Amino acid sequence: MPEKTFLLIVSLCFLVISLGGKSTETIETPRKIVSGTWYEIKSTTMNEIRPYAVHVPPSYLENKDRYYPVLYVLDGYDTRMRGVGGLIESLSYYDLGQQIPEFIVVAIPNTNRTRDLIPTKNDLVFNGEVLDKLADNSGGADVFAKFIREELFPKIETDFRATKQRGILGMSFGGLFAAHVLLKHTEMFSHYLIADATFVWDDNYLNRTISKFKKGLLDKKIGVFIGLANNDHLGELGITNRKWGNDFITALQEIKNDDLVVTSRYFPEEKHATVMFLANYYGLIDLFKNSEK
Repeated sequence: MPEKTFLLIVSLCFLVISLGGKSTETIETPRKIVSGTWYEIKSTTMNEIRPYAVHVPPSYLENKDRYYPVLYVLDGYDTRMRGVGGLIESLSYYDLGQQIPEFIVVAIPNTNRTRDLIPTKNDLVFNGEVLDKLADNSGGADVFAKFIREELFPKIETDFRATKQRGILGMSFGGLFAAHVLLKHTEMFSHYLIADATFVWDDNYLNRTISKFKKGLLDKKIGVFIGLANNDHLGELGITNRKWGNDFITALQEIKNDDLVVTSRYFPEEKHATVMFLANYYGLIDLFKNSEK
């Protein structure tokens, strides 16, 4: 064999080895990476068709007898579904230390956001100034909670292998809704992840009403994580929102119930628009790090 031919063959062999043999691997059929599936439910409570998306963990199809806890994501449009579903799947993956359990993720998009997520009928007012006229399109949070509790929960638990352990993720008005549900409909969820909620709503609504609902939190086993952004660029409005958020955290922590575990984190480098993923990341780990994988 000529020397040049021999050297060429040897070089090619080393190239194949260095590539891990990948030159012999082919993808015979293109395969999509699926982040979720959209469904619809006809709601008698809301008197409308409500879409929702479901993301199942990778092991769902493999383990036919296994049931999974469920995380409900507010403002659950496509981008948030892909982002939150991917984050949860990553944190529960063995290659990233299985920091949290696997979950079924249910994303609930909006049909009328302010109507459904705001607990009281009012305008957005701060220091006597109307920032947004919402009085005619707000105050439907209890009806929306009823839809989730009486229609969506049973649908998910019938169609999917879901346990009764449920968590909720909400930000901004979604965080306001989640905090309202924590106070008034405490039994709906076992874990609450609240990211930079609108604490300034209705003249400090959450702190004004927490004493009214404290009794319902005395005997429940619940985990709560609250993430706060740095909104000082908004002036007194942003500073007050964080202060009232901290007041709400303190009020929850002062409730005499060892099974009510409340943690929080302030993100000084993040604004309202950028805090969501960091709040979700640290919140999920805080809430579920000691849960059974």
